[in-house]
Amino acid sequence: MQNKQERKIEKEILWVLGFLAGIIVVYLLASSLFKSFNSFTYEGLHFTKERLDSIQLFHYNYFFKGADNKVYKYNLYLRHDPRTNNVSISGGKIKFAKPYVSYISIDPSGLQECQYGTIAIGGLGGFMKDNQIPVEGALIDFWQAGAQRKEWITCENKPANPVIEIFSGNKTQITIDKNCYRIEVANCEILQAVEKFQLQTILDA
Repeated sequence: MQNKQERKIEKEILWVLGFLAGIIVVYLLASSLFKSFNSFTYEGLHFTKERLDSIQLFHYNYFFKGADNKVYKYNLYLRHDPRTNNVSISGGKIKFAKPYVSYISIDPSGLQECQYGTIAIGGLGGFMKDNQIPVEGALIDFWQAGAQRKEWITCENKPANPVIEIFSGNKTQITIDKNCYRIEVANCEILQAVEKFQLQTILDA
C-alpha cells in the first residue's frame, strides 16, 4: 500500500518537474524568437532595434584603436533602417587620411527648411570627432562664407583635404571623387543621406 502511494507521489513530482521544464523551454524559445525580431545583420554589421520614447532607433557598436593606442567603443544610432535606406553611393570608397583636417562644407540654400537638417549635420560632425577624425565646418558659397565670417571650402580649393559638400539637388545621392565627397539632398532627405554616409564610412574602414 505504501509503495503504491510512494509511486503515485513520484509520478506527480515527475509530472510537475516535466511541466516546469516545458515552461522553461517555451520561455527560452520565445525569448530567442523575440530577440531575433529585434536584431538583424546588414553587410556583416549586427544591429539591434531600440526605442527612445516614440523614436525607433537602429543600434550598432564597434571598437577602434585611437591615435594614443587606446581602444575606444563607438555607438552608432540610426533613425532609418539601413536595409531600406536606398540612397545611392558611387565613385569609390570613403577614406579619411590622417592627420589632414576634414571639412564639412554646406550650402544652406534649399536645406534651411529641412526638419532634420541640424540633427543630420551635427550628427555627422559628432560621428567624425568621436572617431578621432579632425573636422571643421565651412560654407560652399564664397559670398555667404564672407558674410558669415566662416571658411569658404570646396573640393576644388582644398584638393589635399577630405571635403564633404552637402547641398540641395534633384536627387538624394552620394558621389565620391578621391578626397571629395558630395552629398546631394532632394526632398529634405538629409538624414537618410548622412546616415548612409556614416554607415558606408564604417563599411569602407
